[in-house]
Amino acid sequence: MQKKLLFIVLIFIQFIQLNAQTRDVTIIIHENSINKLFINIGEIKGTSEYSFMLIDGTYDWQLMNPQIKLHQNKADFIADVKVTAGKLSYKTKISGKVEICYEPTTNLVYIEITEALFPLNILFFGKEKHLWDVNLKKYFPTPFTFEGPLSMGTEMLFTMPDNSIKKIYAYPVNCGVKVAEKQIIVFAEMDFISRQ
Repeated sequence: MQKKLLFIVLIFIQFIQLNAQTRDVTIIIHENSINKLFINIGEIKGTSEYSFMLIDGTYDWQLMNPQIKLHQNKADFIADVKVTAGKLSYKTKISGKVEICYEPTTNLVYIEITEALFPLNILFFGKEKHLWDVNLKKYFPTPFTFEGPLSMGTEMLFTMPDNSIKKIYAYPVNCGVKVAEKQIIVFAEMDFISRQ
């Protein structure tokens, strides 16, 4: 009971800290923008081999309508996949997992498909036999990336009443990311320093 209470308290403190952060700059990456990537990538398909009880063969797969769906605090990968293994051809749905994070050292938001399973079935003595699940994650080795807010630093010049020029540099700090319904929110606080 104490562990559950401690867990709830820790989550509550984290929620308060997240909401207490000042969000001077916010970048929104909309779900539609991510899914436009799939459209521009074009056809996603592959061929692999299988071996089962002295039967060797190949299977072909093709993704149809792949999408990333964003929900509160999570992201999913969904698609249809058409599979052909010998004389067997079938279509099935994929529901996979996506991880989203912001890396300050690279100033990039990473969107990575971590799981996307479909069943590999073959005909075995005239009956459909499930061999195993194929994880398409290996066909997406490079995460999708979007630039974060750290590139928003800028120098501003102000003419003072005595005609001197004051240089102020504005730069983002304390960057973070949050997944919300249909969007990824990347936020930062702005800090300012004088360059004179």
